[in-house]
Amino acid sequence: MSCCVLRKVRDFSNVSRQSLCRQLCTSVAKQEDAKNNALDCPKRNSDIRTMRNQMFLEEKKRQLSLIRRVEKIKVEYTGIPEDCTLQMNKDLSTPYNCAMHMKSNIKTLAALALVNGEVWDMHRPLESDCSLEFLRFRDSEPAQLNRACWRTGSFILGYIFDRALKDENRVDILRFPNNPVVEDGYFCCDIDLGSLNSWQPLQEELTALSIVGTKLIKESATFERLDVDQELALEMFKDNKYKCQQIPDVAKSSVTGSHVTLYKVNDYVDVTTGPLL
Repeated sequence: MSCCVLRKVRDFSNVSRQSLCRQLCTSVAKQEDAKNNALDCPKRNSDIRTMRNQMFLEEKKRQLSLIRRVEKIKVEYTGIPEDCTLQMNKDLSTPYNCAMHMKSNIKTLAALALVNGEVWDMHRPLESDCSLEFLRFRDSEPAQLNRACWRTGSFILGYIFDRALKDENRVDILRFPNNPVVEDGYFCCDIDLGSLNSWQPLQEELTALSIVGTKLIKESATFERLDVDQELALEMFKDNKYKCQQIPDVAKSSVTGSHVTLYKVNDYVDVTTGPLL
């Protein structure tokens, strides 16, 4: 530091002491600001992923802490193996937990639930007394499941690219369709790969990308859903200019007019209305 100051003094030998001190202080302040900004906005994919995951977990913990006492709710189930009434825990128990109380293997067959007629994630907590049904792919009307399947595939594409490339290759997820056109039989995810946007993957590279996704099956990974306010969502995605542009509109269209729905699988977090399989 002393050598640096001496060098500056020689360079500014004709400058007043007050002016020199002002310039040196300004230079140091700029360096500190740049350092703080670098810390506040991580640039590597893994650092961004870690930051979002930590913020998701902290907010989930905060929301759970607001549940002062466990309240019981009545769940009226209709379907196989038989209709029944269950006593479950409000804001804690999920459709999957309900399925665990049944004798058949419905918990492995069910992909989604219908809660009071609304399509519901299997691992999303129940909020009040409700009716419950399960949706399976062997049902005669799988339209809701197909939409959720394509939406889930789009989410997983983002998961794959977020972790498959080297950290120095920045990946920004633009968006993926919340209501995919299932009649065409495909799903997609818009991704900004930065310097790799002109990349034309070889078949071997596509296979390697697929392997990243199929590992989720072996890990028995599940999706976690969390509703957060717009300010927190903007803070979580402050490094992604596309999401910062989209989040206010997403929040405005929510039931409350101010919330954003996030989903997490492993340590990957992104915005989507859901439900996911």
